Amino acid sequence: MALLDTFKEKVLDLGRSEARAKARPLLVGDERFDRSAAGLDRRLHETFVLFWLLSDRALFLVAGTGGDDFALRIPFEALEEVSMDFDENATFLPWYLRIAILPEGPGEIATLDEEADTGNPLAPPPSRPVTAEERRRIARGEVVPLSGFAAVPKKFRTALSRRMELAGRPLTVTGAEAADRQWRAKRRRRQRPSR
Repeated sequence: MALLDTFKEKVLDLGRSEARAKARPLLVGDERFDRSAAGLDRRLHETFVLFWLLSDRALFLVAGTGGDDFALRIPFEALEEVSMDFDENATFLPWYLRIAILPEGPGEIATLDEEADTGNPLAPPPSRPVTAEERRRIARGEVVPLSGFAAVPKKFRTALSRRMELAGRPLTVTGAEAADRQWRAKRRRRQRPSR
């Protein structure tokens, strides 16, 4: 099983650039991606591959399943809360990341208009705001999963914490100390000279 998990982790790392390319049409003005996390909706028998991308103004959720991909731009003020829990016994995707979206209220959520005719078959689909009904369905988790098991770098956690605080939205993180201890232990093992 460890080999399969390692393979999945490598695939997720490679998928980050694809996720950025998918979500790029949702960027507003000079906005850009600066941090990302990757994961699956379940550790075993996954249905969705999930990517969480951060800019200074929004969280982008990119989800892929089979032949379908979904991308959402969710301004931080549209988030009700975010939580991250670290399982120190897990060897694969040790974080469980959950987002809750306000079903109505501030922050315009955007998605890609896959139906739009751009006149250029190679052009990416344009961005469009979601309707009120779509937003309610998204908030209920009916469009894409709002939670998943993930590899969450410390820089992602730090950036998300700062942005949620600026937006006045709650972020709950449990197990960060254990995650940092594991990371330091792995780093020490890698730095030991081989005999």
